Amino acid sequence: MKKLQKGTYGYLNQNKKRAWLKAFLMLLGPFILLIAGWAVNGTRLNVVTVIAVVLCLPGCNQIVHAIVASRYHSIDRTLYEETEEARGACPALYENVLTSYEETYYIDCLVVSGRDVAGYTSDPKTDANRAGEHVKKTLKANSYKQNVKIFTEKKAFLERVSVIAGHTPEEVPFKGDDRYPGLSRDEIIQSLITAISL
Repeated sequence: MKKLQKGTYGYLNQNKKRAWLKAFLMLLGPFILLIAGWAVNGTRLNVVTVIAVVLCLPGCNQIVHAIVASRYHSIDRTLYEETEEARGACPALYENVLTSYEETYYIDCLVVSGRDVAGYTSDPKTDANRAGEHVKKTLKANSYKQNVKIFTEKKAFLERVSVIAGHTPEEVPFKGDDRYPGLSRDEIIQSLITAISL
């Protein structure tokens, strides 16, 4: 199975499966070592047991990652298809779990066009205004001024995406960024949002 990139449809479900598989494999080695040491020495009270316990630490850390990944699920296929149809040629990011110092925001999808970023969240725990402000601050800190609006209603979001996809994006003065050589402004915005996403 090919690894999906952040911001693509299906990423969260695949990430969850990979995290649990990695945790299982990381704990399997120490478990086999413990059983082998016990079988050879006839007791679990030996140095091999200590080594096995120490080798469990990275696997336990991976279990924490897997539990965090399990909190989020991929978006509904119909939302993905509707957004794909509405966005036209505008870049889109799906299944975004954005982190800040205070909160974590789950945003189903974001569409970028010129100075506009439109997003949709189906999570009732996500404060759409604070999520939008977080994205806006992050982009502004990287010298990109954007109009960011996160919607909680799917219909309003799809209408906004159709509007921004239907008109020519505002001509934004842009010279290439040395940190992101060869990328367009929209691609850089996409990259910055992906950087703050789990």
